[in-house]
Amino acid sequence: MTIKERILVVDDELDICLVLKIVLENNGFIVTYYCNPILALNEFKSNFYDLIILDIQMPNMNGFQLYYEIRKKDIKSKICFVTASENITDITYKFPPGYTIIKKPIENNDLIRIVKSLLNK
Repeated sequence: MTIKERILVVDDELDICLVLKIVLENNGFIVTYYCNPILALNEFKSNFYDLIILDIQMPNMNGFQLYYEIRKKDIKSKICFVTASENITDITYKFPPGYTIIKKPIENNDLIRIVKSLLNK
């Protein structure tokens, strides 16, 4: 039996969460999602997720703030960011080095390719 990899998605847009959940689950992953970053942090399980996908622009707590709070609890999980921002270079100065940014919208095949690549690093 193959162990399925667990992915956490945190995005304030419910439709984005649901689409990512469906696409990822259809490709064999177990997905948990939250539309509220504070709730995601409060219910976060350390060393449980293989990959965490964080939206950068969210109310109450942005993806970078959530990233740093998660890192206090879990240094093992791989993390990438998603954004709908047109100008990614404007936000990269805030960006932790060595992390992947996924630009929304993204084609399903590209998403799966990136996720598999990140999980295999």
